[in-house]
Parts: sequence; structure tokens; C-alpha cells
Amino acid sequence: SRDKLLKRWKPQRNAQGRFEMMADIEVPLGEIPWCLISAGEWIFCGLGNGKIRGYSKAGREINLEGHTKRVSCLLTHEQVLISASTDGNVRFWQLDPGSQTFVCTHTISEGISGSINCLSILDQGLWVGGTSGVSLVELATLKVALQVQPKKFVAGLLQFTGHMIVVYSDGSVCIYNALGQQTHSQPPLPAGPVLCVIGLDSGPRVLCGHAKGQVSSITLPMFQLKKCWQALERCKVQCLCCAGHDGIFLIGAENGTLQLWQRDAAHATEP
Repeated sequence: SRDKLLKRWKPQRNAQGRFEMMADIEVPLGEIPWCLISAGEWIFCGLGNGKIRGYSKAGREINLEGHTKRVSCLLTHEQVLISASTDGNVRFWQLDPGSQTFVCTHTISEGISGSINCLSILDQGLWVGGTSGVSLVELATLKVALQVQPKKFVAGLLQFTGHMIVVYSDGSVCIYNALGQQTHSQPPLPAGPVLCVIGLDSGPRVLCGHAKGQVSSITLPMFQLKKCWQALERCKVQCLCCAGHDGIFLIGAENGTLQLWQRDAAHATEP
């Protein structure tokens, strides 16, 4: 959170049968974290000063240094940690067996314009979403092979059935095949600007978090807006996280509030 703390929360049911989130571990980071990923025995935090802080189950703490600005996204692929930053670079990190430290083995900077917000992998391509659209990188060569149109601010990337769903910050959506060819597009969502995107296992659904506190739920594969509701009052939906089971997901607000939601599959009107 922006309080420069990493917290672990555990859900518990109260006397009314509703879930409550209880913080049981708190770690001071010294910098604002902007992204988080669990990889094997490690948890990595992307920090505002460009460093990546790693914590292992064995109690080790490491810093991965290389980015010069905020680390905005972390991804793992075939034992490789991939990081992206607002400095416009993508870095690849691997664990060195001898020193037991993570070493930056490759950096991609050419062909990517603007800051980077999100990453995703489809087949043999790394999709890099940023302030100037999507760059498609060939993993075999680590070279940018295609600039995907339109070139505008990307809020999120989501892989689904061999296609990439690209949600832009203005609320518009495009779907592409693995080659970067557009197969579907639609105008901005009624709730307006989007800040974050996740896929929900139940439904399945695409969930979009909006700048004015709403969440939009879109059906897959038909890609129809099923529901939009006001989750937060006068506050941005800064992040979304799917638990990966039972239709449970978390909403993170800009003011630090956490909300735990569950999709009720028994009611067609529920998200």
C-alpha cells in the first residue's frame, strides 16, 4: 500500500457469517509498492524507487536493482522473473545457483515507447502494455516484432482461449489473436475510465475497476456487459485480485480500503 507496508491478510467469518479480513503479518518496505507476485518460495514487490524486493519462506531478503523508475508489473515465465517499469524497460531475472541471487540476464528497451503498465504472455509472444499502446515481443529473440494498434494508454491485458483481451484506460476494449491481429473491438464502457482488469474463474468474467469507484462485470466468451455496480464511494478502484476459486475476488481502493466479494452464480443479476 501507499503506507509503504506489505501486509498479509487472512479471511475469517464473523458471528453473522460474513467474511472479515484480519492482518496477521506486517513488513515495512521503506518505499511504496506498486506490484506484487508470488513465485515458488519467493514473494517479490516492485517498488517506487525502481528496486524489486524479494522475501523467501526461508527468511532471506534480497534487492534486485536495475530499473530507474517505479516497477509497475511483475510476471513469471518458465523460471524467469520478468519486470516492467515506468522507465520503459523490461528486464528478465534468473536465479544464479552459485550465489543464490537473482541476476538480470536480458533487458528490452528498443521498440517500446512510453511507460509500461502491464505484461502478459500468449504463445511465444510477450505483450507489453503501456502509455503508448501494446508492443508485441518475440520471446525467442527478445525483440519487438509488432506495434499493436491503436496506440493509446493500456489499463490491462488478459489472456483468454488463445486470444489477448486489451482494455484501454478510456474504457474501450479490443481482442487480438496471438499474431496481434484484431478480432473484436467495442466502445468505452458506460462507467468510463478503467484502472485495472482481472479475469474471474466463476462465469467466467472480466472485471474492470473504474476511476469513479465502479466495477464492471463482462461475460466470456460473448463479451457482453453483465453488470456494473458502485463498489466504492468517491474513491478509485486501484487494483483487483482474484482468489482463483469460488468466484472470490478482492477490490483495493486508492484510500487503502480492502473489500472481499464473491460472485453468486445462483443469481443471474449478481456480478
